[in-house]
Amino acid sequence: MNSPSSAVVLAINARDPEELRIALAEGSALLEARSARAGVGTRVGDLYLAEVVRTEPGLDAAFLDFGGNRAGFMHIGNLHPACLELEDPIAIAEAPMPGSADPSQQEEAIPSPSRRVIADLAPGTRLIVQVLRDAVRGKGCTLTTMVSLAGSRLVWMPSMARAAASRRLSDPQERDRLRDVLEELRGPDGPGLIARTSAAQADASVLKTEFLQLQEQWQQVVQTARKLSAPGLLWREPSPTVRFVRDLLRPGIQKIVVDDPATCDELETFLAKLDGDVPPVRRWDRSRPLFEALDLEADWQRLYRSRVGLTGGASIVIHETEALTAIDVNSGRMDEGSLEETALATNRLAAVEIARQIRLRDLGGILVVDFIDMGEREHREGLEDAFREALNPDRARMKVARLGAFGLLSLTRRRLGSGPMRSALATCSSCAGTGNPSRMEAAARRILRRLRACPHNRSWSLRAHPRVLECLQVGGELEAMQEQGLEVHFEPDSQLIPEDPVLR
Repeated sequence: MNSPSSAVVLAINARDPEELRIALAEGSALLEARSARAGVGTRVGDLYLAEVVRTEPGLDAAFLDFGGNRAGFMHIGNLHPACLELEDPIAIAEAPMPGSADPSQQEEAIPSPSRRVIADLAPGTRLIVQVLRDAVRGKGCTLTTMVSLAGSRLVWMPSMARAAASRRLSDPQERDRLRDVLEELRGPDGPGLIARTSAAQADASVLKTEFLQLQEQWQQVVQTARKLSAPGLLWREPSPTVRFVRDLLRPGIQKIVVDDPATCDELETFLAKLDGDVPPVRRWDRSRPLFEALDLEADWQRLYRSRVGLTGGASIVIHETEALTAIDVNSGRMDEGSLEETALATNRLAAVEIARQIRLRDLGGILVVDFIDMGEREHREGLEDAFREALNPDRARMKVARLGAFGLLSLTRRRLGSGPMRSALATCSSCAGTGNPSRMEAAARRILRRLRACPHNRSWSLRAHPRVLECLQVGGELEAMQEQGLEVHFEPDSQLIPEDPVLR
């Protein structure tokens, strides 16, 4: 643990009260990133018994009271076909969905096109719904009736009448084996089941154990729904730590490193319920921040920057707006000989990093990538194939268009809601031109982590951007450290990059 290695590690920074951070990393490179801020909850994945308030034919959608502060929004594409035919909400939730698309291409079912009319959904109808996305910018939560329960290796989908395997399982023989095991578990009229990537090489007995656990969870949901009056909570997702670890578990992880004793105990309890091989949990009890020790902090902080450097002096620039995200590719100092060869080399480097940043930042909506234009058709087709391949590890639902004129490639992606936390976008004169205050908050949180590791037998000098120092004063954490004997002097410097404070 004294120096980073090429081992695949799941690192959990839960010591600091401001933010939970989880990184799946190989050496010092992030493969996946998850975070949750203190006091900022999420309803994503929770199940509710909801009641239809009204329908909006012009939007092809309905609004439902599920117990939140604002009515939830449900598009007709997320409405189970049986909802227009059955009155019992339990029967609706348990009815297999006919004609569903082959879910072997992804980890969730997508309903096929339908002639259903949203106006046929009568107000007062009770439905079991699941939250797909939290409320944002004054809009209510996004809901679906195609509910699912996620385990560490399986996903239970009562409305999907088939077994499938995650598209990220590339071995066709293993996919076939898992489908056969799941078909035997579910039986002829059982629920839909999806094998996650972590199910690879798992014994049938291990999968059966988890199947029975999910079955018991679903039965509890059903029993609660039969007794409850709408609206009401039926089932809540586990804590962010357990949820993130459950979703990130996969073969090849050597160990899980945790810097908080209580979180370590929580994870050991969760992993003890799982059959089969699970990575050992190691507690990090040194004063040095975990992400600093594993050389992950720099890569994490880059997630808050608009410009990401590439090998050879090239870079990509990511700019999020309310309507779309624009990603620009710059060749910088790269020189591969001819203009065409330089463009091809830069674009190939950028394609891999753009796919990684999209996944790590959990970018969603419409994304437009401005690659450097190339004249050779073979080069354009090769770049398009390389970009699609780089997107394969992403489990979010995506649609990728063809590389068009002027080097533009557009895609749509549905956010998973689990990437680094971002503040609401706002024009700000003191945020180094990013327009996003979260950059300053992230830098302040990093300083707090470093200050906690500082000995109290000497005084410290901190030089940082003024806006970062302002964010540092919020919450009382710094004041508490000063009361415990930490002596630190502040030197505002507006010329400093927010993420690069100087502590000496």
